[in-house]
Amino acid sequence: MTKFTRIQAQLLTQAAATEGFIPPADTAQTTITSLIRRGMLISLPGADGPSRLIITQAARAAIGGAAAQSANADADEPATVPIVKAQTKTDLVVTLLSRPEGVTIEDLMRATGWQAHSVRGAISGSIKSGRGLDVVSQKIDGQRVYRVLVDATT
Repeated sequence: MTKFTRIQAQLLTQAAATEGFIPPADTAQTTITSLIRRGMLISLPGADGPSRLIITQAARAAIGGAAAQSANADADEPATVPIVKAQTKTDLVVTLLSRPEGVTIEDLMRATGWQAHSVRGAISGSIKSGRGLDVVSQKIDGQRVYRVLVDATT
C-alpha cells in the first residue's frame, strides 16, 4: 500500500478535479516534487506563468479510495492506497493527446523529456499504428496542435 500525507492527498484530489491545476503559492515545493518523482503528477511549465500540474492515471487510481479517507483523516495520519504501476511516457502522451484542447509538440517534449522527432515518432508509431488511435493535427493560433479523435458512437 502506498501512503499519502493529508496534504499530498488533498493536492492530488485538487489536481484530479481541475485539468492543468495550478497549485496555490503556499504549497510546499517538496510536496509537489515528491509526487512528480513518484509518478503521480506531471508538471507542464507555463509559457507566461506558473507551471500547471496534471494528475496521472496511476494517481487517479490511487486516490480513488484515498480521497474519502483523507477527508476525515488526522493531519499526522497518512491515507493508505493500493500501489499502482507507474505510467509509461507513451501512456502520458496518450493522456495529453486525449485532452479536448489537444497538446503541442513543445508541451509533449517538456512532459516526456524527448526531442521533437521522438515525440512525432511515438505519435506515428506507438500511438497511431501500435494502439490504433486516430491522431489529428491542426494549426490553432499559429501553433500545431495534436489530439486523439474520440469516436462519438462509443
